[in-house]
Amino acid sequence: MNFARLKLRHLQCLVMVAQERNLVRAAKALALTQPAVSKTVAELEDIVGRQLLVRRRRGVELTPAAEVLVRHAVVALRGLRDGLSLALDQPEADQLRVAVGALPNIAANLLPAAVALLQSDTPALRVRVVSGTNAQLMTQLRQGEIDLVLGRIAQASAMADLAFELLYSEPLLLVARPGHPVAALRRPALDALSAYPLLVPVSGTLIRHTVDAFLLGHGMAPPRSLIEATDTSFALGLLRCSDAIWFAPQGAVEGFLAAGELVRLPIDTASTEGPVGMTMRRGSEPGEGARRLIEAIRAVLSQRADAQISRALA
Repeated sequence: MNFARLKLRHLQCLVMVAQERNLVRAAKALALTQPAVSKTVAELEDIVGRQLLVRRRRGVELTPAAEVLVRHAVVALRGLRDGLSLALDQPEADQLRVAVGALPNIAANLLPAAVALLQSDTPALRVRVVSGTNAQLMTQLRQGEIDLVLGRIAQASAMADLAFELLYSEPLLLVARPGHPVAALRRPALDALSAYPLLVPVSGTLIRHTVDAFLLGHGMAPPRSLIEATDTSFALGLLRCSDAIWFAPQGAVEGFLAAGELVRLPIDTASTEGPVGMTMRRGSEPGEGARRLIEAIRAVLSQRADAQISRALA
């Protein structure tokens, strides 16, 4: 092996391909083209003198040599990032930091409240919020780029070396603009959705699998007009100017429902309920900044639970 030829980009590329098991998705996550990813992997195979990937019709598989290299690459990348973070923190040793990955259902509601509570008690805390798909955030968590991920639990295959703490469960909801034709129906059938554009999570995400399973389970094929997106701002903008219907996590839209900006369509989606919580690296204690954010999240949830009880007794 010629170590002089080995570059950081080779390891970063291999780790992302191992996470996604697909060259196109890995390229998208790395903001590269698919040919560039293929070329980087080929360079790495030439450096180590071993085949690392086996191409299949639906993606790629890692060879035994690649599995070993990925495990060590993840550790090396995490160690490098930890070292850089510590070095950058030296001039501001008194300032706490936390980097959190947040999926849309958390980023729109729970996390802002927790960060606001935390900042009121700890003004010398620097918070960095990272968005992305579940798979992308889990990769960054493993590599030490972020301290924890908030959102739905990832697929079992993506949870190696990670631990999940349940906070609550929530369903996906079907929502639209006020005055939408389906909202006026008393008991609309699921087939009523087929006449309108359907906004769903991007392909390959966990909640997209949930949406697809729900539609198939009710004997409905995806509508011909299908829009894939995870950005809440885009979704809101689309719904305001069209008759599109959004299959959204409850946490991402409940604030807009309460404000009257969106309406929930009267279609039962209880079967889409899934666990929401915090994912962290297994066997490692969170830093002080992450620990305080976790405390703030639990405090906000406790306050909301108390408020719900008070309203129920009123």
